[in-house]
Amino acid sequence: MDEPTIKQHIFLSPHLDDAALSCGGSIHTQCQRGQAVQVITVFAGSPTEASPSDYAEELRRRWGGATDPVAERRREDRLAMAHLGASFKHWELCDCVYRLDPATNRALYATEESIFGAVHPLERAWHIELAERLAEEMPVTAARFYAPLSVGHHVDHQIVHRAARRLFEQGFPVLFYEDFPYAGDQQAVEQALTQCGAGAWQMRVVHLCIADLDAKCRSIAAYRSQISTFWQDDDEMRQFVREQTQNAKGRLAERYWQLSDPC
Repeated sequence: MDEPTIKQHIFLSPHLDDAALSCGGSIHTQCQRGQAVQVITVFAGSPTEASPSDYAEELRRRWGGATDPVAERRREDRLAMAHLGASFKHWELCDCVYRLDPATNRALYATEESIFGAVHPLERAWHIELAERLAEEMPVTAARFYAPLSVGHHVDHQIVHRAARRLFEQGFPVLFYEDFPYAGDQQAVEQALTQCGAGAWQMRVVHLCIADLDAKCRSIAAYRSQISTFWQDDDEMRQFVREQTQNAKGRLAERYWQLSDPC
C-alpha cells in the first residue's frame, strides 16, 4: 500500500484508543519498516467539569472512577503507542460527552443515543477549523493522513471524518480506515461508504504478520479503562481482534478506503 513518495504517516484518532483499535497492525508494520508514524488524538483534553451529565458520570465510573479519567486515558495511550512504536500528539479538545452549550452550560451530548446521532448544530461547521489546524500539521516532506470512515456514526468520528474529507478536497493524501469495532458489521461499512457513493471508493489492504497482530493486541490491552466496554477480559479481546483482522482468504489484514475524486 505504501508508495515511495509517502515519507510520513499521520493517523487521526478521534479518541484515545481509536487508532490502535482500528489501525494498530498497520502502524506497527510501518514503524518496523523505519517509516515515520504519528498518531494525533483530536479529542484528548481533560474536561473542566468531570461529569456534566449523568451519562458522563456513568462513563467516569466505568473507566475506573478517576477524578480526571481522560488524564488516565492519556497515560494508557502513551503506553499503547510505545507498544506500536509510533510518536503521538494529544490535542486539548474534549470528548463530546464533556462539551457544553456556552449559552446554557448544559452538555451537548448527554445520552448514549445522542453520541451516535447527528452532530449538534453548534458543531456542524467545526470540521472546517479542525481541517485548517490539521493542514498545519502536515510536514514539508510527503505525508498521508489516515482518518475514520465514520462507521458506527459516533459524532466525534463524524467530525474528524468531515475534516479529513475537507483536507482531501484541498489536495491532501487521505485514506479512511474502518472504525473498530463497528467495522465488523459489513452493512455499517457499506452505509458509511454510500454517503459519498459506493463507486467513489477504492479498497486498499494492508497485510499483517503475527508480530503486527500481537503488537496491536498489546497496544489495545494498554487501555485498561476501556477493555470492559467491549470484552470480558484480554483473552476475549485477542480472539475478537484476530477474528476481525482475518480476511476471507484467511490472511491477517486491515482495510482502508480511498476516494477516487472529491465529492
